[in-house]
Amino acid sequence: MEKEVLIQIDNITKKFGNHIVLSGLSLTIPKEGIFGIMGLSGSGKTTLLNILIGFWQPTSGNVYYNFVDIQKNQHLIKQIFGFATQEGSVYPNLTVEENLRYFGKLYNIPTRELEKRIYELIKQFELLDSRNQYAKELSTGMYRRLDIACSLIHNPKVLILDEPTGNLDPILRKKVMAMIRTIQDNGTKVIITSHLLGELEKVCDTLAILHKGRIWECGSPDELKEKYTTYEEMRIEIKSHKYEPLIPILKRFNTRNIIQKDKELFLYTTEPENILNYILNYLRTTNDQLLNVEVNKPSIEEVFESVTRR
Repeated sequence: MEKEVLIQIDNITKKFGNHIVLSGLSLTIPKEGIFGIMGLSGSGKTTLLNILIGFWQPTSGNVYYNFVDIQKNQHLIKQIFGFATQEGSVYPNLTVEENLRYFGKLYNIPTRELEKRIYELIKQFELLDSRNQYAKELSTGMYRRLDIACSLIHNPKVLILDEPTGNLDPILRKKVMAMIRTIQDNGTKVIITSHLLGELEKVCDTLAILHKGRIWECGSPDELKEKYTTYEEMRIEIKSHKYEPLIPILKRFNTRNIIQKDKELFLYTTEPENILNYILNYLRTTNDQLLNVEVNKPSIEEVFESVTRR
């Protein structure tokens, strides 16, 4: 079943002087699900996002939202899109409430409606106890949540997030990602970039790989892994943890990257069943025991590396 299109990016090129950042880039973003954009530093992710929200004009090409040309309808687009930058847009010397009120007034939201919206966002982003605290006094995680809340003040149809979990520890990253999923579930389309590919894989329904100014691949995490990873990851633990005699023999199978990590052996292979049968036979002869075995498709990081190497 073909997905309904929300945003169509058609043959976009963006130059800064003689430097080409985006080159004939085309991309279709569906209405459903969180959409992630992966790319190396300098690949043009932030440039693409700035063109999406109309902040920068493309050198050539067009962007359409529901078949409406973004470049020709800037007033409409500003009401439809919310954008949280990597650097953040909140004012350090304003309180949590004052920041939300300031951004709400920029969108000309009526006072009564704005106060209601401020309370909703403060509650949603767990900032209720800090509503009168200056932004500069907030923790990194709370500061990031406030920034995202400010980008949602006008209840946009589309929320664009550039590296929303940058500089956060793993626990805070997980919390912010859960909030992003809630935003999507509440009816706001989320488009997100991140260099943390494992996080994108967990939260995104569709992923695009941006490399050298173009989109090289686009699909669900499973579709991309199916296309690019013929190898499967095996994770093995035996009771003795003596893997040295096994490794040379396992290399005879179609394997690569055999690595021992702590008490486990990791390897990538196209023959997981044959390897498992061999290991079971080997353990019978050595009176050893298999404690655990897992077989998975490799991560989206491996897909990304395959595409960018290509």
